[in-house]
Amino acid sequence: MFDWLKTKRRERALASHSIPDDEWTSALHELPFLDQYDGVALARLRELTTLFLVEKNLVTGAEEGAHALEVTPHMRVLIAVQACLLILGRGDTVMAAMRDFEGWDNVVVHPGDFPRSYDYEDEAGVVHQLDEPIAGESWYNGPVLLSWPAVEAGYDETGMALVIHEFAHKIDMLDGEVDGLPPLAGAARKVFAEAQQAAYDDFCRRVDADEDTAIDPYAAEHIDEFFAVSCEVFFAEPELLREEYPAYYEQLQSWFRVDPIAGRLIAG
Repeated sequence: MFDWLKTKRRERALASHSIPDDEWTSALHELPFLDQYDGVALARLRELTTLFLVEKNLVTGAEEGAHALEVTPHMRVLIAVQACLLILGRGDTVMAAMRDFEGWDNVVVHPGDFPRSYDYEDEAGVVHQLDEPIAGESWYNGPVLLSWPAVEAGYDETGMALVIHEFAHKIDMLDGEVDGLPPLAGAARKVFAEAQQAAYDDFCRRVDADEDTAIDPYAAEHIDEFFAVSCEVFFAEPELLREEYPAYYEQLQSWFRVDPIAGRLIAG
């Protein structure tokens, strides 16, 4: 009954809300890796983006002071479009696809990098607290935090698709574990994990050897960061990931049910 009511509510939201054409066109213009997507995929992406904007609160992380930030309609659409790429091919309907983003409510947009505090223990057993500036963070069952300048700069300028990265962490967290794997079971999980581990091991070897890598070396930090960075590349520069790690690319394509090179959905 609850799922039925949620589906009906989403159907009403699609019927009563729309993204103005100029805002939609402007967002697509800033995301050139979407240029090759066909009309069917873009229509579904627009519906998902609409539901995302209805169901999620995109709020400022700085309401007052010299660095106060207003989250404009353009910013909201630009963030939502990229988030919804992660669920573009998921589910038989857009209502079903939105299930991957249930259980949390807020996206907090900051005017710049923001501090993350963490403790670590040194070799002498002394615990230290450090603050480091970060551009994004995803919390399990909690908000996604984003630095607006990093979002605005875009993949072509920075080689980083921050929104895709942080929402890839949300996908990783769906099964309750942060292990770099989407929620898969049985043989499918084994095949995905083997392809991913082979790619990760090779990538770490290359980074450790100080090799210049086309993929951001940050991906070698941990398997969950490898998943998030590879999702960025999968959507923003798919030819690169297919060339570097074709078996892993195929597993991502199978799970996301999107062919980002052809710009089309893959039937389930």
